[in-house]
Amino acid sequence: MPRTEAMMCLRVMLSAWVLGMLCSCYPQNQAQDELHTPDPRSFPLVADALSPSCGTLDCHGQWGRNLRLFGGRGLRLAPGDNPADGATTQREYDASFRSLVGLEPERLTDVLLYGLDPAKLVLVRKARGKDAHKGGVQMLVGDPLDRCLTSWLSGSVHSASCQRVSSMPRPQSVLMSPPVRE
Repeated sequence: MPRTEAMMCLRVMLSAWVLGMLCSCYPQNQAQDELHTPDPRSFPLVADALSPSCGTLDCHGQWGRNLRLFGGRGLRLAPGDNPADGATTQREYDASFRSLVGLEPERLTDVLLYGLDPAKLVLVRKARGKDAHKGGVQMLVGDPLDRCLTSWLSGSVHSASCQRVSSMPRPQSVLMSPPVRE
């Protein structure tokens, strides 16, 4: 093959490769690639409402769960903090927020951007007893916890419902010590 033909062939192949790389780097649908979350500033209301039924040490207030709820009724970020003492810290709210919105980020985006019914989310289905849930039914359609959670997931939290649920009594202080081995 003459040298000019070889150079021409090399240029065509290189150009095709560069074009292929450029096409593969550009997202086909930028809107679909952006994930959206409910307002993190209103999340403490929701977290406090979830805490009495979902954030206890025997439920999502423990490390072994894919949804971890941190706070004053269960799992604490600081190792020495007692689950029954003190209010939930901002760091704990932030950690719980990341855990919750990370469950189904694409579907949550569909709820916020395209009006998908929040009842399609695993979080809501399990809490309503529609999917298998070790904790059983935690809320019924339209009850205060349901209104609090689904309104926040849809983009506008129903504060009164959240406050009603979160005003449930706190557990009594417990001494946290390692189990005694015999």
